[in-house]
Amino acid sequence: MERRAFIKTLGAAGAASLLGAAPSGCGPAPDWRWPDSTGQRIGGPFAVAFDPEGHLYVTDAPGYRVLRLDRRLRQISAFGAPGAEPGKLNFPLGIAVDAEGQIHVVDSNNGRVQIFDQEGRFKRMLGSIGSIGGSFSSPQGITVDASGRTLVADTRNHRVQIFQGGQVTAVIGEMGDGNDQFRLPTAALATPDGEILALDSKHGLVKVFGKDFAFRRSFGGVGKDPGKLNLPQGMALDEQGRLWVADTNNNRLQAFNLNGSVISVRGKAGSAAGEFNRPTGLAFREGLLYVADNGNGRIQIMVGHVG
Repeated sequence: MERRAFIKTLGAAGAASLLGAAPSGCGPAPDWRWPDSTGQRIGGPFAVAFDPEGHLYVTDAPGYRVLRLDRRLRQISAFGAPGAEPGKLNFPLGIAVDAEGQIHVVDSNNGRVQIFDQEGRFKRMLGSIGSIGGSFSSPQGITVDASGRTLVADTRNHRVQIFQGGQVTAVIGEMGDGNDQFRLPTAALATPDGEILALDSKHGLVKVFGKDFAFRRSFGGVGKDPGKLNLPQGMALDEQGRLWVADTNNNRLQAFNLNGSVISVRGKAGSAAGEFNRPTGLAFREGLLYVADNGNGRIQIMVGHVG
């Protein structure tokens, strides 16, 4: 059955239209493009995350800040400013929210993770610049799993680090081309079954590790065909347990089941609704997929279901 989705562009364009969505795919819904409440345009939204109350947080990397929006996508506040002091940010990338509503921000160029409350007040930090366990080199992606572990893609150290209670409990990977090695990992998350998925961007692979942190399998590979990836930057699980990947340099999204079979390919290069310019971060809430459409300076909200 054909679905139809309402497209609304917020901000300067202010245009609305009706478009048909593919029967088995995610159709586009409103995108969010602004100047914000201060009149400042976002330079490049990189990652998105929700708190338990449904507020949306967006990292604006070149703006050195995090934006907080309400459920109607109206900006409530922003926090962060250029600098290296606690609470200041230098190119914030990944973002995650824990069960208590604390905001974990990957302060990439400062080589650390900073934790804030929902009002943007600094609480504490993890890590510093370096290569020993617990330190970072240009970290990027972050998630906090159901058990409270923090998983960080320590990108230029070519590894994934796992923290619990502020301490490193595991390090996965090192630089290389083997099954349990990475070249510039950009995202990591844990499945409900306890497997760890890591996005190995230069190899174009999703690598899967067991609860014991041992390599299990991988899927993807560099390319443009369905199921192949080109410098992917972000990923998220939907409510059905399917993995969505921001296939960044292919300007599209792909959905996989966890054995690696591709289910859906959505989008192409462009700036129209449902098109992308280097998508990066993904987050699901209430059946909607929120996409940081980085190169287009907007958030796209995708509705519908995968077949």
